[in-house]
Amino acid sequence: MQIKKVTKRGINYPLLAAITVLLAACASGPQQTAEISAGGPSANPYLSQARKAPAAAREGMEIARRAYEAGDMAAAETQLMQITERWPELSGPWLNLGIVQSRAGNAEAAEASLRQAISVNDLNVFAWNQLAALLRDAGRFEEALQCYQEALARWPDYSDAHRNLGILFDLYLQQPQKALEHYRAAQALREEPDKQLAGWIVDLERRL
Repeated sequence: MQIKKVTKRGINYPLLAAITVLLAACASGPQQTAEISAGGPSANPYLSQARKAPAAAREGMEIARRAYEAGDMAAAETQLMQITERWPELSGPWLNLGIVQSRAGNAEAAEASLRQAISVNDLNVFAWNQLAALLRDAGRFEEALQCYQEALARWPDYSDAHRNLGILFDLYLQQPQKALEHYRAAQALREEPDKQLAGWIVDLERRL
């Protein structure tokens, strides 16, 4: 699922949330420590402790995904609301509902849904990241900063959170040194080098 784009220096940077990936829709439960692979990033704790969602919930999520991709935000929202009403303990559908509501321009509802995703399972780093972007777009920069930090506290190797936090420091908080640190961290955690990140890193290195 592709959601609202963030423009940085004229380049569209898409924030992604794959509805098929989030079908696991982690429920609240005992937190598990992510295992660290030798020489590589740690595992995403949210996905590591995920359990399979009921078949009917997965089917509903697939219907919502198709509606979203067809641009039918109303149908996607209706489907996801039905899922959250039937399975309120699943974090993933709340996250995707927030994404759909954000795309539809309903920021207040989106924020409530994203906060519910976190309330259900605060290991949902995707929800922390998405909430941070929503708050940033609303000009609530300090709250956005806190949410990015919460995501990274739970998963220090979350490349997208490092990247988005770098953008926040770079363009909104005017703290280029911190931005550079997070851009570098994001790049180091990529499986393959990101050309946009590489350009932003070079730009900041020249400015500092």
